[in-house]
Amino acid sequence: MNRNEMVEGIMRHAGISKANVSRFYEGLTELAKRELVRNKQFVLPGLGVLRVRQRAARMGRNPQTGEPLHIPARKAVTFRAYSPLDELLNGRKARSERAAPAEPSGELPLEGSSAPEPG
Repeated sequence: MNRNEMVEGIMRHAGISKANVSRFYEGLTELAKRELVRNKQFVLPGLGVLRVRQRAARMGRNPQTGEPLHIPARKAVTFRAYSPLDELLNGRKARSERAAPAEPSGELPLEGSSAPEPG
């Protein structure tokens, strides 16, 4: 999904003008950038958290030549989904099943319906 598709989807769902959705989107992205720089995290209520993580320097290989190369340390943004989103995508799991990989489920439930229970 690109920016225009997102703006169109929000516009149709919320009944807000395209111009207002665009301004909101620009404000949200600027706020997220500022919070990531200042506080190293940005909370998306109901979805999850974007966090800045430090990646260590490491040795890698050039895939074309196989030659070793140094990959410098850098900061990266990671996303951690909150439980309701995780359960929507992966289904609700019993505590003992959480360590085991989940089988791929079918389609995501439609808006307003609950996540399917594993059978």
